Amino acid sequence: MTSEWGESRMLEPLFSSGSFDNSTPIKILCPADKSITHRAVIFAALAKGVSKIGKPLLGNDCISTVECFRKLGVSIEILDNHSLVVDSPGWDAFTSPKDSLYFGNSGTTARLMLGVLSASPGLVTECYGDESLSKRPMDRVVDPLRALGANIESINHAELTLPLRVAGSHLSAQKLCYDKASAQVKSSIMLAGLNIKGETSVTLPKGSRNHTELFLEYLGAAIAVTESGDGGEVLSVSGPFRPSPFDGSVPGDPSSAAFFAVLASIAPSGPKWVIEGVLRNTTRNGFIACLKDAGVRLTLEPKNTDENSKSFEPIMDLVVEPGRKLNGFDIEGEVVANVIDEIPILGVLAAFSDKQTSHFRNLEELRVKESDRLAKTCELLELAGVKVESGADYIYITGVGDGGVRSFRFDPEGDHRLAMAAAVLASRASGTCEVLGAQCVEVSFPRFFDLLTSLG
Repeated sequence: MTSEWGESRMLEPLFSSGSFDNSTPIKILCPADKSITHRAVIFAALAKGVSKIGKPLLGNDCISTVECFRKLGVSIEILDNHSLVVDSPGWDAFTSPKDSLYFGNSGTTARLMLGVLSASPGLVTECYGDESLSKRPMDRVVDPLRALGANIESINHAELTLPLRVAGSHLSAQKLCYDKASAQVKSSIMLAGLNIKGETSVTLPKGSRNHTELFLEYLGAAIAVTESGDGGEVLSVSGPFRPSPFDGSVPGDPSSAAFFAVLASIAPSGPKWVIEGVLRNTTRNGFIACLKDAGVRLTLEPKNTDENSKSFEPIMDLVVEPGRKLNGFDIEGEVVANVIDEIPILGVLAAFSDKQTSHFRNLEELRVKESDRLAKTCELLELAGVKVESGADYIYITGVGDGGVRSFRFDPEGDHRLAMAAAVLASRASGTCEVLGAQCVEVSFPRFFDLLTSLG
């Protein structure tokens, strides 16, 4: 069966007696990090000159960011070795595109580009996305950008969703506050602040990804991160600032690594699994603590100095030993921002606890992701026969113990992380499972199904 997201995938149970040689570790090379690839492309485009980005993620979301800058006059070449060469005239030489900028399904592209476009005087753009992205709220970045003086208007509707028209202008430095931990919000503000005279700051709760701050430090920008009086964080950047061209490589994506880490964790037996080249960043590794809380035997092996020197951020290998009884575990509060993209696959992990109940709370953000991820995660688990209790912002999942789950047919509705979570769940099903529109995984993990089926 086909959908707008491509052909469905029929998946057979992966684990059976004698499936793997216990003496030979299973090695998985982690795909490149999506968040850092977006930011590397953005900063390379802002820099005047030639930058080289090694090992980028060339999934659909990151390609949306590449195509936006191409329309603004930046030359970006994808080489055969899957690296990017960005030859930019610099931020001050961007030109208004003849056509609208298309963000595809990428919320990161949309929200970070709004920061850049708003602070680009004379640049006029109209921006739109696919059907799913057009339903997602943009007010969380539009409102603070407007507080800086940004000219962003809705097209054809009253709500602050795509499509939007942005007329770049000279913005003014302000001290802003936001009540949720959000990497996209603070990144959008920081990007705008790079072209504002003076110090722009935002205060918000701790816990969100810090890739923009780290990249700005790497590039030599005047950025500071301090603690606020209420235990939050204050980010400030002084502008105007223009980055210089750079060379570096993108580390592996922890969010993608989480799928194979959980797959190894729910394997009833077999050799250890080694997931290689994973980003080592405390704002992205919350899922590792969840696996340990569930009783998974997992170790982190940092890479050597030479390998780290080539990467925008440090990297490590994850080593997982399968065949252990799993416990229930809880996710709530500040931890949620650190694992927001991993909730569906952590739900799969919870489904295989030893008949214990895991409690996931404070998940309201899942309602406005690529899909209503909270509702769809519940649907997936219930289709497989897992007991689930849910409410407006929580999921309680009771594990099935040593047994597997029943076969199912699931429509992720174009959400890549749900499609991959379904595929991992299918590995322990009693029969063939079907995931509709499975091509949506190309947003973040283009080789996911090839890699999964190679293990069988």
